[in-house]
Amino acid sequence: MTTNAGALPTKHEYLKETIKSLDLEKIQTISELLTAFNRTSFQSRTLATCANIYVDMLEDPERPTIFLGLAGAMVPAGMKGVVSTIVRRNMADVIVSTGANMYHDFVEAFGEHHYVGSPDTDDTILRKEGIDRIYDTYTDESKFGVIENMITFLADSLADENLGSISSRLFLYRLGKLIDEKGATEDKKDSTIWNCWREGVPIFVPALSDSSLGLAVTEHYIKFAEKGRSPLVIDQMKDNYEILQIKKAAPKTGVIYIGGGVPKNYIQQTAFLERQFGIPDAEHEYGFQITTDSPQWGGLSGCTFKEGLSWGKEKPGGKYATCYCDATIAFPLIVKATLERCKNLDKRGRLTSRFQYE
Repeated sequence: MTTNAGALPTKHEYLKETIKSLDLEKIQTISELLTAFNRTSFQSRTLATCANIYVDMLEDPERPTIFLGLAGAMVPAGMKGVVSTIVRRNMADVIVSTGANMYHDFVEAFGEHHYVGSPDTDDTILRKEGIDRIYDTYTDESKFGVIENMITFLADSLADENLGSISSRLFLYRLGKLIDEKGATEDKKDSTIWNCWREGVPIFVPALSDSSLGLAVTEHYIKFAEKGRSPLVIDQMKDNYEILQIKKAAPKTGVIYIGGGVPKNYIQQTAFLERQFGIPDAEHEYGFQITTDSPQWGGLSGCTFKEGLSWGKEKPGGKYATCYCDATIAFPLIVKATLERCKNLDKRGRLTSRFQYE
């Protein structure tokens, strides 16, 4: 909406664009559906705006570096294929994830599964049977434990290499290499860790200790400490250093937040950290978020992009949107619509980082 300087909007300017009823008999694709959502209301319109912004990010001739923040139980919910498609099709350059998502991705890469369950089950029975529940999804704890040992053994091996301290990014890279060497082709094809390893997309897990990945490394740490040996140390300050180098090299940046939590804040603070070193115009210029949290409770997961302006994490005049929706619904729709619209993703070019093959 544009007005003369100092003038109030007129009634005509308020009532300029009509809401249009959806004609589902004419709509043939997901992209067409989300285009039609631009003239609807509530979260369907914000969903459409998220897809529009994603396309703008990907088609910007200055080639923004795109950071994807992944929180929530997205892998147990069946969303790893969406993330892996994004990686394969060059639609994200850096992933920042919870340790839990990457742990569940790792165990699925070795043939284990998550199962359709119910939130109304008797959890005391599940406990006796060794079944863990994630809302309406089940896991077999005994099967996961066997694969978790592989993570501990990898940490043992890395410690034997005398690498000293390493970043979570390098640890996830080596997990990807392990999947490549030991995983079956059918099991690993949709693994986010493996696809990132293959495509050179770095994964950062800044709260790795808060997950079963971290617990497996803790088992290694205790075992080595008891033997008087130097255990592997995953240095989260190295994470900060490495992701800062990626941010500094980017002409522009765009962000995607699935949920919030640590991955969201970790990506947000790259702009703040860059400014700490005297680099101007460090704010992220594009962004969309899918969340079920609202802002009035003061939590990060509900924090708006508008609030981020006050911290210097978003740029005045940038393109941002928040869709309040279950990410298992909104995320696949946005990605599919974007795939249908962007026909030259291969020409975007893969971002290279001096860290990616270490």
